[in-house]
Parts: sequence; C-alpha cells; structure tokens
Amino acid sequence: MKFIKKFAKEISVFGLVLVVFLCLLAYRIATYATYKTISAAQLEKMIANKKDFILVAGTSSDSSMSSYQDVMTEFATKNRKYKIYYVNKNSAYVKKTLKKAVATPATFIIKDGKVKAYRSGALQYYYLKDFVQSNY
Repeated sequence: MKFIKKFAKEISVFGLVLVVFLCLLAYRIATYATYKTISAAQLEKMIANKKDFILVAGTSSDSSMSSYQDVMTEFATKNRKYKIYYVNKNSAYVKKTLKKAVATPATFIIKDGKVKAYRSGALQYYYLKDFVQSNY
C-alpha cells in the first residue's frame, strides 16, 4: 500500500511538470512565428506554380542580412497572415531568376508568380510593414 501511494505521488508530480511544459510550448507556438528558409529549387517551383508570397533574398554571411532576419521574425510574429520566405542567394541569382537587378538583401512581393513590387536593402520593421501592406 505504501508503495502505491509513493508511486501515485511520483506520477502526479510528473504529470504536473508535463502539463506546465505543454502549456509553455503552446504559449510559444501561439506567440512566436518566423520566416521559412527555402532552397532555390523550391523558389523556382513556387514561381512556376504562380503562388503569392513575400520573398527575401540575401546571403546569410552579410551583416545587414543578419540584422534584417530579426526584423523579418518580428514581422512574421506580429502579422501572421503574411508568409515570408527567405532564400540564401546573392544578387546575381536574383537577377537571373526574378529578372531584377537589386542589391541584397532584397524584399519582393510576388503575385501569381510575377514580381509585383520589390525593395532593395534591409528594411526597418515599420518600413517593411508599410511596404507589404501597400503592395500585397
């Protein structure tokens, strides 16, 4: 009998820890979003399928791109209805694929597989928000 009571206490403590952990996980999922990194092949497939999306192109080794990634994460968290995709490519790839000569990082609004609007350089949060809302 003593063993059963001790075992029940252990199970209840474990259950309580598990419930707290699951609540914290659900909170993180509900309050945090991020952009999705895609490959060049996935980008070309999305363009061929005439998808609507926001694309950021840049090289991860660039310091302006690393600071822009924080802005992209903040934007994705606060504006969940927009999906942001990131491709780790240089400006030569962007010029070849999207037919736009821009400096990276560059932000593109793509509608029906075509570039509707674009902006070069790392944007601050409010500039990114205004750019997306006015062109998407």
